[in-house]
Amino acid sequence: SQTDTVPADMAIIRAIEAVVPTPLVLHGGSGIPAKQRREIALQTRVAKFNIGTELRLAFGHALREKLASDPDVFDRNAILGSLIEPIAEKTVPILANLLPREDSR
Repeated sequence: SQTDTVPADMAIIRAIEAVVPTPLVLHGGSGIPAKQRREIALQTRVAKFNIGTELRLAFGHALREKLASDPDVFDRNAILGSLIEPIAEKTVPILANLLPREDSR
């Protein structure tokens, strides 16, 4: 399912890093547990995590919730505008998890 997570193979990431001098991108980052994504972000040259599935799930949930709570709403700008805050609430912790913490510097 789209909410399942599978640990990334760190040995493979390290092997790729050993032969590729450029920053790496992890496709399917939504499927990697958050704790491991943080470890990868801090300990490897992975510079980008593709987490579109996670964000699309947040969008879909917020959209369904808005339409269920206000079935008469018609204006797409009103609908989409109301989704910004719930999507941001989901996105901010996902991205913050990838950054070094202030107390660890």
